[in-house]
Amino acid sequence: MPQDPDPLPMSMASIRCKLAHYLEDLEDVDMKKFKMHLEDYPPQKGCMAIPRGQTEKADHVDLATLMIDFNGEEKAWAMAVWIFAAINRRDLYEKAKRDEPEWDNAHVSVECREESLEEEWMGLLGYLSRLSICKKKEDYCTKYRKHVRSRFQCIKDRNARLGESVNLNKRYTRLRLVKEHQSQQEREHELLAIGRTSAKTRDSPVSSMNLDLLFEPEDPHTEHVHTVVLQGSAGIGKTILARKIMLDWASEKLYKGKFDYLFYIHCREVSLGTRRSLGDLMVSCCADPNPPICKIVRRPSRILFLMDGFDELQGAFDEHTEALCTDWRKVERGDILLSSLIRKRLLPEASLLITTRPVALEKLQHLLDHPRHVEVLGFSEAKKKEYFFKYFSDEQQAREAFRLTQENEVLFTMCFIPLVCWIVCTGLKQQMDSGKSLAQTSKTTTAVYIFFLSSLLQSQGGNQKHHISANLRGLCSLAADGIWNQKILFEESDLRNHGLQKADVSAFLRVNLFQKEVDCETFYNFIHMTFQEFFAAMYYLLEEEEQQGMKNMQGGHLELPKRDVTVLLENYGKFEKGYLIFVVRFLFGLINKERTSYLEKKLCCKISQQIRLELLKWIEAKAKAKMLQTQPSQLELFYCLYEMQEEDFVQRAMGHFPKIKINLSTRMDHVVSSFCIQNYCSMESLSLRLFLYSPKEEEEEVEEEEAEKEEEEEEEEEEEEEAEEEEEENVGHCLVGQCDLPGPHTAPSHRLVNCDLTPTFCWGLLSVLSTNQSLTELNLSDNNLGDTGMEVLCKVLQSPGCNIQRLWLRRCCLSHHCCFTISSALRSNQILVELDLSHNALVDSGVRLLCVGLRHAFCKLQKLWLVNCGLTSACCVDLASVLSTSQSLTRLYLGENALGDTGVGILCEKAKHLQCNLQKLGLVNSGLTSACCSALSSVLSANQNLTHLYLRSNALGDMGVKLLCKGLLHPKCKLQFLELDNCSLTSHCCWDLSTLLTSNRSLRQLSLGDNDLGDLGVMMFCEVLKQQTCFLKCLQLCKMCFNYATICALETLQEEKPELTVVFEPSQW
Repeated sequence: MPQDPDPLPMSMASIRCKLAHYLEDLEDVDMKKFKMHLEDYPPQKGCMAIPRGQTEKADHVDLATLMIDFNGEEKAWAMAVWIFAAINRRDLYEKAKRDEPEWDNAHVSVECREESLEEEWMGLLGYLSRLSICKKKEDYCTKYRKHVRSRFQCIKDRNARLGESVNLNKRYTRLRLVKEHQSQQEREHELLAIGRTSAKTRDSPVSSMNLDLLFEPEDPHTEHVHTVVLQGSAGIGKTILARKIMLDWASEKLYKGKFDYLFYIHCREVSLGTRRSLGDLMVSCCADPNPPICKIVRRPSRILFLMDGFDELQGAFDEHTEALCTDWRKVERGDILLSSLIRKRLLPEASLLITTRPVALEKLQHLLDHPRHVEVLGFSEAKKKEYFFKYFSDEQQAREAFRLTQENEVLFTMCFIPLVCWIVCTGLKQQMDSGKSLAQTSKTTTAVYIFFLSSLLQSQGGNQKHHISANLRGLCSLAADGIWNQKILFEESDLRNHGLQKADVSAFLRVNLFQKEVDCETFYNFIHMTFQEFFAAMYYLLEEEEQQGMKNMQGGHLELPKRDVTVLLENYGKFEKGYLIFVVRFLFGLINKERTSYLEKKLCCKISQQIRLELLKWIEAKAKAKMLQTQPSQLELFYCLYEMQEEDFVQRAMGHFPKIKINLSTRMDHVVSSFCIQNYCSMESLSLRLFLYSPKEEEEEVEEEEAEKEEEEEEEEEEEEEAEEEEEENVGHCLVGQCDLPGPHTAPSHRLVNCDLTPTFCWGLLSVLSTNQSLTELNLSDNNLGDTGMEVLCKVLQSPGCNIQRLWLRRCCLSHHCCFTISSALRSNQILVELDLSHNALVDSGVRLLCVGLRHAFCKLQKLWLVNCGLTSACCVDLASVLSTSQSLTRLYLGENALGDTGVGILCEKAKHLQCNLQKLGLVNSGLTSACCSALSSVLSANQNLTHLYLRSNALGDMGVKLLCKGLLHPKCKLQFLELDNCSLTSHCCWDLSTLLTSNRSLRQLSLGDNDLGDLGVMMFCEVLKQQTCFLKCLQLCKMCFNYATICALETLQEEKPELTVVFEPSQW
């Protein structure tokens, strides 16, 4: 076997090589200690310490080089000898002393050698002491990790009996985490994962975010993230995720080398109001009663505080910053303590990981500085199945339970919520273990909770019925009392006051031990907030005689909340944390007749049906309310109806919603809205929108836009028509100084808008809409519909029950591939009269296919938008053939396309024929010059149907206007609206326009904004417009500046001729 070559003899090696050779013998731990001593080398020794940034990533060769570069060879050698002794490497110390070279300046070496042995070892003792402390620190960190592993390695199921627990690693199923701002692809995958056909979809890792990247920067040039907010709805798995993070860190699987300590703080504990310091909180996380907190907080950048359940934290967070705490030793209220941490006033270098329900985001947001928001979306498609197989130890049971749940699509969809998944699994397992047949699982959360409740409380014998009924009444009154008092933690006295014993309700209440001064206090809370809300809802439905028994049992001294449902509904949405929202939802779910009968049979409790009429009246009143965007929203009311699952009741309730306008932001929103729409066949207006989470300012802007649209919809028909004339072609165009008027798509109608629809989701929603003959307008603009989704939509359009007359598909990611399908729909659908395909890359080839359908005798289309579709003059021959053959097409909008003078010339050849019925033509920003104006002029003089011409943003120039005026002055010209904004006009064209104004009797509106007409040209207009022979009603002069005299002339004109509207900017040079 070949031997390694002999190393270079030490006598012949350089000083740097010798030092590197010694350092190479150091193990990883000793090397860390050696670097620590280099960084802290005592200055009195006459050597320069080396900064940590230099030594941190240095190997043995680099380290030797650094030592010599900083202090020279002689001092570097002396430093090495001293540190070898300090780290207890006697072997290297003796070697270095023995092999020490002869230095030129011998006195330094002699001086070192003559140093008394006693002084040398006294110095070493001091640093050995520091080494001992460092070792203790490492030992304690290891000890703390072991404690965390022991504390978090097991979890208790919500219905666990005494001593029962489940291994967290065996039960935990990975949750989907996404960044707050998602891409279109991520959002589409999320919607596909939720829809009714979610069982057929596959997972995509695109949108998922790993735990180990939570604190990593977006790119290498940005700083690390120090605050992360994990937001998610109730039951989505935030707490189990927080516990998993703690366990993985303690097992050195997560954040290894990044954080020395993780401290888990449950906000519910802090909400008790016990005054303590941050140090006390940290001590409570440790097994040792005297942990080295002082040493730990010296390196705050190595600490991560995990605050679980911010939404459960009681207390005010709007105090002035003077009230905040900056000293980790200072005793403060819990809310001030955590607020100080969150606001970075206390240990500002520490990192924070905060979990919260979305309801508390607004309160949390203003406390944070540059946080990263991560949303917990629950289980992906594959992880639902994985959870079932982890929950059931028997693979056959797991397969059967999963299949049964999967058959109920809505419930299976809801299983993305881990809490629902657990309830379903728990209920099914209990049914299986009891040997009973598995009934069809239910659809709603209420139904699942009822099944779970009955599984735990149902009678096991005749003598137990009264006892179980009393426990149920006690739970209900306890829950209701807590809801009204915004109380989630209960003392033992609270349980006794409501007739409850700890052993009787252990399945629904969790025990919490909190330290208060020298004693420990026991508190109870419902296993999940939604359980408290569920029992609170039941409280209002128990028959009066049942509650009377409760009062008798308590001797009449317990003052229970009033069971008046009217009071409950009046206070809906008024509580800060929205406690009553889910209570009312469960209230609707519990009055379902089948569930009521089930509860009465299984739990021997009588449920009142008297409130059904009150709930219906409440919905009617809310539906008629003017400002329904406040609590409760229409969508929230739909959630209530969905929870009830009674079609007759839902149909009666939906009859009070002639106009529906809701914002969709979650997956369940789609399911709920589809259910309610399916049970409503006579809606007058439907508007659905998808909104992502946005800062408060953006939300306010959205609310303002919604309010403006409400006002617009109440405008009279004449105003809508006038606005249509101005805005049909003006995509995103706004005339300065003019009031915003509703566009063509904002009139009262039956419509669906901005749903972020995907092809898969189209089948479910559009199949519902296709059978609703009241629905005449459908707006799917700004959705990633795509060609596949368009194929689905075209099939709907061709179905006999479809009555859609107006269809808007702006920015729907369509291409030329779908145009054949659209063309087929146009040939067979004689109802569709309006189609907007703007801002889709249809290009010339796609439009050629469309024209085949447009020329068909059965096509009745009247209005067509093809704005910004990538068209050129190549498609104008086909479009021109449509103009000469179609008897129905009256409005064509082709703006933002490179048609050019040639293309427009081709169109004009057909547009001037008598067979052409075109009334409005849009050619905004089409690359036109004066060369095409002769052709346009010929159309104006020949086509008496043409009333509106949009030519904005084309370089027509004064010569072009001169040519246009020839056609406009023709007796057969009937043009009413002419738009020439931003057409490179000057004062030279004002004479031709003035002649036009006094001679043309049809022109009613002229728009000349954003042109350099000059003061003289406008003054000429003022004189002409005063004449009685001028019939113009509106003159637009926006984006133009005039001198004082011109402005006075315009104002005088308005006063003298009030029937004329002049729009201009009242600014001066």
